[in-house]
Amino acid sequence: MTGTGSAAPHSDLPVVVGVDGSRDATAAARLGAREAAFRSAPLRLVLAFPWAQGDRIPAPEGFDAWAVLRASADFVLGSLEAMAREEAPGLRVESRLADGPAVDVLVAESETAQLLCVGSTSTGGVGDLLLGSTASAVVRLSRCPVLVVPQRPGTAVSERSGVVVGLDGTSDDDPVLAFALRAAADRSTELVAVHTWEHMAPGPVGLLADPLMGDTAARRRAEALLTDSLDRAGVTDVPVRRVVEPGRPAEALLAVATTAQLLVVGHRHRRGGALGVLRSVTNAVLHRAACPVAVVPLPARADRAVASVTAPAGRR
Repeated sequence: MTGTGSAAPHSDLPVVVGVDGSRDATAAARLGAREAAFRSAPLRLVLAFPWAQGDRIPAPEGFDAWAVLRASADFVLGSLEAMAREEAPGLRVESRLADGPAVDVLVAESETAQLLCVGSTSTGGVGDLLLGSTASAVVRLSRCPVLVVPQRPGTAVSERSGVVVGLDGTSDDDPVLAFALRAAADRSTELVAVHTWEHMAPGPVGLLADPLMGDTAARRRAEALLTDSLDRAGVTDVPVRRVVEPGRPAEALLAVATTAQLLVVGHRHRRGGALGVLRSVTNAVLHRAACPVAVVPLPARADRAVASVTAPAGRR
């Protein structure tokens, strides 16, 4: 899937980073600065401040906790602005101290951002504003792609390479693949497209019930589905490597992404809004990936039964 074409330019919408003074949020700010530089986009650092003036905040008598926390938040933003400019000289950087709960603030920011970056957990920074539950909620509700910095480094890798993307062989792949191709082009690295399948009824019973359940037929079908998705993306200069394997999607993606720079998956916005939960593949890779994970939102749609011999990687 190589040729003379190139990926479309990024928009001038900002890359937004949710920060709170924790180690994870600082790593997210560094990654966000690099992403903004890749995209020639402005960087916006946002710290959610959940206390209104006059709120009761536990503190010694005579101590103005609200004012101290507010000053601390301003200091965090100023420090991260300086760090971002050092990480990417010439980058347009702005910061915002936003009143309100972190989830509400960041989801609102996603309406006008091209990318939202968050840390996966917090270690108790300014009021512990960006918790793991916050990152999870932001991924579920964001209107733009979300880039999540892993909670802890996995296997020590001196030079990571490749962007890994999970594809399921449907039209849902199109926005996920477009994001992954752009990310690979930005990093001047290869794209690794992963598609897996699992038999719905493994073993002799399944083989007797349906001849199409055989490994050879299932692999051919999986390869054809992956080819269709890649063909729809058109010609690109990004080198593409294909991985088609039987097994669980999350396990395959995590294994292939062990030394990757980025792992990209899709997540469908399901009916129920904030009551929804992350699907198993997205949840697994967010908790266990050793590299940053980009989650591309897919529009909600009515649930429908789909008869298939495969359960592909990237299923949302």
